[in-house]
Amino acid sequence: MSGLELTRPEQAYVSDIMYIKSREKTHYLSLITDAYSRKIVGYHLSDDMNAESVAKALKMAVKGRNRKIPLIHHSDRGVQYCAEVYQKVLKKYNIRFNEKP
Repeated sequence: MSGLELTRPEQAYVSDIMYIKSREKTHYLSLITDAYSRKIVGYHLSDDMNAESVAKALKMAVKGRNRKIPLIHHSDRGVQYCAEVYQKVLKKYNIRFNEKP
């Protein structure tokens, strides 16, 4: 990641979705990772890849924060992350969206 020097935890979060195949179907694991520590700080497993699922992972990450300092969020700008439900969570917690850490 370029453009920002990471100096502490909870400075920047990165989102991604993993596909997990089972015998019955494909599951989707939404992950929020702290870019500095590389610790997974939020997650949600679902049977679909909707915006509500990724928003649940972000809410988990925000609830687990130890500090009330500015936070940057980065994703691949997929449709889930640009959806209104996800953007509302970012705005609620004053998280800057898609600035590259």
